[in-house]
Amino acid sequence: MTDWYDSSPLVGTSRHEVKGLCDMCRVERVLMQAVGTDRRFLLHYCGNPLTAATALRAGEIDLIAQVPMQQVPILERSQGITVVTGPAMIPTVGFLNLRVTPFHDLRARRAIGGYGLDRAEIARVAFQGRAQPLVSVLAPGVPDAIDLNEMYPYKPEEAKRLLKELGYDAKNPLRFTILISNQDATMADIAALIKNQMAKIGAEAKILLLDDTARVERVLVKHDFEMQVAPWANLVDINQRSVSFFKGRQSDYMGIDDPQLEELVHQWRRALEPEKRQAISAAIQRRLADQLEWVNVTTYPFFQAYRTATVKDFLFYNRAYLFFDTTWLAQ
Repeated sequence: MTDWYDSSPLVGTSRHEVKGLCDMCRVERVLMQAVGTDRRFLLHYCGNPLTAATALRAGEIDLIAQVPMQQVPILERSQGITVVTGPAMIPTVGFLNLRVTPFHDLRARRAIGGYGLDRAEIARVAFQGRAQPLVSVLAPGVPDAIDLNEMYPYKPEEAKRLLKELGYDAKNPLRFTILISNQDATMADIAALIKNQMAKIGAEAKILLLDDTARVERVLVKHDFEMQVAPWANLVDINQRSVSFFKGRQSDYMGIDDPQLEELVHQWRRALEPEKRQAISAAIQRRLADQLEWVNVTTYPFFQAYRTATVKDFLFYNRAYLFFDTTWLAQ
């Protein structure tokens, strides 16, 4: 059984030592939270999710900062383990690079990132039904998110038609590479599903598995990719994501060149009334989906787990933060 949490304010202190398992990128952040207190944090990095889950069940560690999807059902069935999750605020992206042929053409983006993707199958199979199909740039748990899934139902025949318009057929199939990281095994499952779905519309996808550092270099720094599949950041509003919507910025990973989109972002930033911002946010989401300048595949469910008998007052922040200000261990 998984507990459901919304974010809550942080209060209180603790005098107990918390042993935990955190991914490397959060170690410095967590240690900073301990400055000025008498608490000690023992943080361990483990690249093998099975080892981490086994250690939690055995009592060798007390908390896992991010539970891999494959281990969630196992830990849910384990006595003495609490698994926590919350509203869907993180997307699984399927970025298409608008800088490269043929994805500069909207028809190609709609064929590959729109009608050719069976988002429902990916949510059901790769995430064991724990994710939702997602077209909007905002996951449903983000304020002002709207449901745009009806814009791109799974229609492989329409995808084939669009590819044919572009000159692709059985003798000349569209070929592209799906770039994924080795950090999350679920991304390999998603890439395999997409590859099979692409074959059904006559496109040939190759999967390239990279170390996560190399993926960051390729996507975030060099913008050197055709399609990327990855979990992305959780958001609090559309403006937080808008850093990627302006042409020529380093964070313009997909090569967006859309003055109308940029103007909508400026309007959102100038608006003061919540109702006006909500309407502009909806317009931004529709614009991105219509042009498929940002391709989402599904939501990305995020889980943490801890030993119920020992870990007390742990607050779940849905990947945004990892704080231990209130957390203590029962003796």
